[in-house]
Amino acid sequence: MSTATETAFTAGDATYRLTGDKVRAATARLAPADSTNPHPNRSWYAFVGTHLYYVVDLVAEATGAADVRVKTARLALAELGFPVFALAWNTLLTQGHPGHTG
Repeated sequence: MSTATETAFTAGDATYRLTGDKVRAATARLAPADSTNPHPNRSWYAFVGTHLYYVVDLVAEATGAADVRVKTARLALAELGFPVFALAWNTLLTQGHPGHTG
């Protein structure tokens, strides 16, 4: 398990700092992905507390960053020790999604 307490990433021309506390605070402002109204076209999620959150929404809400890439969000959350996983089927299992893995 990661022992990092802070991580940084770049989105656009800016560098953002992300902490576990910022992530947990962001969950209070977001509807969990496991709510009654999940988004049908999202694959990568983080487990925070007792709920799942879409990684891009979570990181964007926690930092105020716009245009956060899926790969950036999932790696930053994983570095902070949050469980991150993808829901995948068919070709996503065999080929992956280039926008998420490249």
